Amino acid sequence: MLIKKLAVPFINDKLLQQVEHCYIASAAISEAGFDFIRSRIPTKSKMEIVTGLDVPTSPEVLRRIWRNYQGRITLNIYARNFFHANVYIFDLPFRKAVAFVGSGHFTLDGIKDGEELFYKITDAKEIENLKSWFIGYYEFGELLSEELIQEYEYLYPTLKQRDILSRQEKKQFIALTTAGFSWDQIKFKLQYFKKEDYLALSSSKARLTTPEVQAERIAMQNKLIHLHELIKDHVHRLKLHEDHDPNKIVSSLHPADHPDGKLRSMWIAYGPSEAGLKKYNPPATFVEVMQLHIILQQKEVGIWLVPGKPNTGKPDREHFKNKMNEVEYRKQFFTLLTSLGAGYWIEIAGDKRAIETFQNEDTLWEFTKADDWMHYAFIIGKNYSPADPEISSEQIAATIMKEFDKLVLVYRHLKVHV
Repeated sequence: MLIKKLAVPFINDKLLQQVEHCYIASAAISEAGFDFIRSRIPTKSKMEIVTGLDVPTSPEVLRRIWRNYQGRITLNIYARNFFHANVYIFDLPFRKAVAFVGSGHFTLDGIKDGEELFYKITDAKEIENLKSWFIGYYEFGELLSEELIQEYEYLYPTLKQRDILSRQEKKQFIALTTAGFSWDQIKFKLQYFKKEDYLALSSSKARLTTPEVQAERIAMQNKLIHLHELIKDHVHRLKLHEDHDPNKIVSSLHPADHPDGKLRSMWIAYGPSEAGLKKYNPPATFVEVMQLHIILQQKEVGIWLVPGKPNTGKPDREHFKNKMNEVEYRKQFFTLLTSLGAGYWIEIAGDKRAIETFQNEDTLWEFTKADDWMHYAFIIGKNYSPADPEISSEQIAATIMKEFDKLVLVYRHLKVHV
């Protein structure tokens, strides 16, 4: 029998409540996926798990299993080859058993939210064959240990960053080649940014440093500087400032200064004044603190509040994370965020969600807990398509000033008060 959502038999058939022993082989494990099954099976039931860690698995869930479930849950790491199997086998009362073989990892996406497919097996002989297959990988796996978790913690951010970048590139590629998108259907005559501005940031040019490509980037740089001249008085009234070095008002034109050596975006950043940076303890540089960005990408223009990119924003991001433990602070942040209006999203550790998807301040708090200033970006923003009238030549300055007026309230709430 084919099963689209593994959660359906788990919940509707009350399958997990009957489990006496379970065997799970999966390419990845998440805390939410682990909790989904663990919380529903009887406390006396045992679990045996094998995973390869080839797909990013949070070190936190490994540490929880190691610290809290020894004697009840055993997890082995299979490292002899790339491991991408997903098999769930459950022993039930009266010597019965059921198994599911499919595409979904041991994560909430794999079990409930993603587009997966499983085949349900009840034949006793087939289940015994699956158990023999499972044991072959399980017994050749390395037993989970404190030392293994510590080493994996060093490796995990690199795996996660690669996964985030891969998903972002795929999303951009799909957006540019499907869903009826065509540059020729956009009337650029009235738009501030033209077709050639976006194409200069294409994947095919991202690593290039030829004179022709550099000339295109310089043209974009000049456009951004002109835009800055149009809005700078308003921005300064908000007590925000561009980089004090006039050569750094616009981001670098050199691919080597961008992630993965690819120049796929250009931006202007606004943050504290030079005097304000000196008030941090210890004093901070412009790139180390929270900023508001006007950013041009291959298929959109963004107006973003950026508490930090990977390895930046430490003072503001640590301050925010600590303050979120306070009930009133969480409520104020939720109110400010949801007041931004339609089209805004928040990105934490590569996970981007629309603002309106958060029901209350606690669900938002839970989402922000994943922030890690050393390894991931933290962004709150809104994007505009190339044809949007709000970024036309006549409207773009007014649009930016209007959105900055809203974002600066969030900025002031998040930043360290110095």
